[in-house]
Amino acid sequence: MTTQQSHTQTPGREVVIGVVADPVATPLQVAQQLEQELPGLLAEQLPDRQWRVEVHRERLPPSDMQHFEIMNLATEHKRQRGWDFAVCVTDLPLAIDRQPVVADASSSRNVAVVSLPAFGAMALRRRVLGVVAQLIVDLRGETTPEEGSEEHRRSRLDALGGAFRRATPDQDGIDLRILASRGRLRLLIGMVRDNQPWRLVSGLRGALVGAFAFSAFYLINATLWELAITMAVWQLVAVVLASITAMLTWLIVYHHLWERVRNLPAYQREQAVLFNASTVITLAIGLTCGYLGLFVLNLIAALIVFTPEVFSQYAGPEYGLGEHLLVALLTTAAATVAGAIGSGFESEESVHEAAYSYRERARREALRRSREAKEDDETLDETTREG
Repeated sequence: MTTQQSHTQTPGREVVIGVVADPVATPLQVAQQLEQELPGLLAEQLPDRQWRVEVHRERLPPSDMQHFEIMNLATEHKRQRGWDFAVCVTDLPLAIDRQPVVADASSSRNVAVVSLPAFGAMALRRRVLGVVAQLIVDLRGETTPEEGSEEHRRSRLDALGGAFRRATPDQDGIDLRILASRGRLRLLIGMVRDNQPWRLVSGLRGALVGAFAFSAFYLINATLWELAITMAVWQLVAVVLASITAMLTWLIVYHHLWERVRNLPAYQREQAVLFNASTVITLAIGLTCGYLGLFVLNLIAALIVFTPEVFSQYAGPEYGLGEHLLVALLTTAAATVAGAIGSGFESEESVHEAAYSYRERARREALRRSREAKEDDETLDETTREG
């Protein structure tokens, strides 16, 4: 008689991963998802350990081109809290040699920094989960597999797909870097997503109220009715685009949303160009959303207010919904330009909050303080020389 014994593999000690995240919407939401789903994913890849994730909320440094400030912060939290690994999740856009950085990691310290804008706009949480899991797998190994090697292919998680690629950077303190494969366009899209353009509608209440007030005047203006019905389609499209462009330009100029790149160091100049581009796209999307909302309100008002007898004098006896749409479209375009006046009553702070993410506001504030300090130093030097 043969006795068969079954052996059950017992997982080893618990491994704790600390996630330090900015206490703002997207980074915190991503961190909370990592807390829920990362242990299960790691258990599939590395079943010899039990995994747990702890989330810590903290405002990360506003600008860190070399990534050392954030890594030092992660290392300190790891030491204080007894974590085995530490991962910082930030919405600070990172780039090296014009290539968007998705993540940097140090195997000597078991810490990593994950930059959300480089992930683009699609499947953000799923991609972050895959990248962080890949980082932990690599950090736990004794060495990082060489790019393209058989060991590298075996250790690569399917979740990464072809969107990202690993690299070994020539930079002290960083052993592993993950780059976005589609370059600056993905980074720009991620920055716009982080700005949340739809928030602009609620952030510019004064401009929207002003535009709606002007709409009431334009709706009862017979000249506007005649123009709307007689204009060609391309003319109406041009008027709509011109009105949104005028509003966008007014916001940028009046509220100082454009960042000057002159006299900036090369790396800061490149970053400023990206932020300016994301600002323009964010405003364009937000204003378009506001335009569509105002158009719907004007269309409803036109359908309610216009009497058949009066409207038929301008549109003809065969008028229908199409003519109402044309009038509402031109009314909205004219009111949007007039609504720019209403944006002048908004405080600069409220406009910045509507147009920028927390990270961009913090970066601009840090840059402003740096410039003021530099100007004060130059003034002090001139005073000393004159004295």
